[in-house]
Amino acid sequence: MRVIPLEGGLMTDESQFLLTVLGGFAALAAPVVGVAVARRRLMIVDVMGDSMIPTLAHGDRLVVRRTRRLRAGGIVVARHQEGGPRSAVEGSPASAWLVKRLVALPGDAVPQVVAPAVGAEVRQVPAGMAVLLGEHPDSVDSRRWGFVPLKDIEGVLVGRLGSTGR
Repeated sequence: MRVIPLEGGLMTDESQFLLTVLGGFAALAAPVVGVAVARRRLMIVDVMGDSMIPTLAHGDRLVVRRTRRLRAGGIVVARHQEGGPRSAVEGSPASAWLVKRLVALPGDAVPQVVAPAVGAEVRQVPAGMAVLLGEHPDSVDSRRWGFVPLKDIEGVLVGRLGSTGR
C-alpha cells in the first residue's frame, strides 16, 4: 500500500480512490439534483385557447414558477375551475390548468365585471380568494365562476419559451 503525505496527515491509495469516486459521484449528482429542484419550482405550460389574446396566444409555451407569493396584475396558472378552458401541462395526460391575469387579491375591491357572478353586494374579495380574468372580453374566467381559491393558484409566469404552433 502506497501512502501519500498530506498536510496534517497521510492518505492511502484506497482513501484517494474513494475521494476520486465520491468527487465523480458529486459531479454527476449535482445536475440531477438541480433538475429535480427545478422541476419542483418550475413548470412548462402550453396556452390553450384565445382568452389571453393579445398578451398570450394559443400554443404559446410558458415557464411558470411555482409560488404562493402573488401580486395583482401578474399572469398566473391556476387549477381548472368549473366551466373554464383547459391548458396542457407538459407530462400531464389530461391537464387541469388555466392561464389568467390575477386582478384582485383578498381585501381588494371586486372588479365591476365580476359583480354579476359574486353578487352586487360583495364589495371586497374575501380572505383566501382571488379574481382571475382573461385579456379577451369573452374569456371564461371570474366573470363566470366568481372568486377563485388562492390555493388553486399554482404559480406565476416567468417567461415565454415560444410557440408550439398548434
